[in-house]
Amino acid sequence: MSRFFDDPIDSYVEQERSLLRIPGLSIALVGKGKALKTAGYGLANLETKTPATPETVYQLASVTKQVIATCILLLEQEAKLSLTDPLSKHLPNTPASWEKITLRHLLTHTSGLVTDEPLELSRTYTESDAIAAARPLPLRFAPGEKWSYCNFGYLLLGEVIRLITRQRWDEFLTARFLVPLGMSATRRHNLRTVVMNRADGYAFESDTTVNVASWSRDFASGGLLSTVQDLTKWDALLRSDQLLKPETRARLFEPVILNNGKPHPYGLGWNLSGEAGKRIAEHGGSRPGFATHFWRELDSDRAVIVLANLAGADVGRIARGIAQRT
Repeated sequence: MSRFFDDPIDSYVEQERSLLRIPGLSIALVGKGKALKTAGYGLANLETKTPATPETVYQLASVTKQVIATCILLLEQEAKLSLTDPLSKHLPNTPASWEKITLRHLLTHTSGLVTDEPLELSRTYTESDAIAAARPLPLRFAPGEKWSYCNFGYLLLGEVIRLITRQRWDEFLTARFLVPLGMSATRRHNLRTVVMNRADGYAFESDTTVNVASWSRDFASGGLLSTVQDLTKWDALLRSDQLLKPETRARLFEPVILNNGKPHPYGLGWNLSGEAGKRIAEHGGSRPGFATHFWRELDSDRAVIVLANLAGADVGRIARGIAQRT
């Protein structure tokens, strides 16, 4: 008998995958810092008919942001920066309009900076190119005045990590987090690098599935590759004192306070919400060819991770559906 009839989670995920026409996805259900279930469904590559598995490597997109926020908090824990530092303390040649932007503003999407780097997506460019293009642009609002999602802010945080540590953000991440945690499948996205078990990305055009062959952005705003197995280890880190003190970890999940004194339900790289009296932290990611979601229950030991290879797929719904069935 098929496992999709033996296990209610398998049946649910396969039903949703079919309904949303997702070529392939992988999941992890986590409890007490350990994987209670990992599985793959459908195909990581339609052309080679390679099955999706727990070892399949996906682009994380904005799930990367929680990782960058954790790197920044480690640097603060080590007294190498403070979240209240102005960006100009660490990044040279910032324009006068950026003077009141702090690292906390970048982390919480309250900086007022342009949402995305103001360059043509079709061209190849570096972090320095993006910063140079953004410098002359006016702020959209005063820092701390409101919340507005800002990928460019996390690109800047990657540069702050580089300037403070003299390592690229991914090199710092690898040395301080990935190697100690044994997250061997996680790395910075690079189309030229041969990556074992890497999924191909897909999208719909005129109701036809097409291959999204190239997306070269590898910035700190969304440039990581990983697996559900590795992210299970990441979840365990966020529940342990291995690298971060409890008070440091807790700051990830404190809602940002705007200038008017009102909180907004976003922490440091995490959306915050409540469901049936439970505190939830979650974050999705989307980029051409991929959709991802990381769901965590803060007052228990549960987490659900869903990684898929279809642009725009509502994998957050799948993550919450799995949580409701366990």
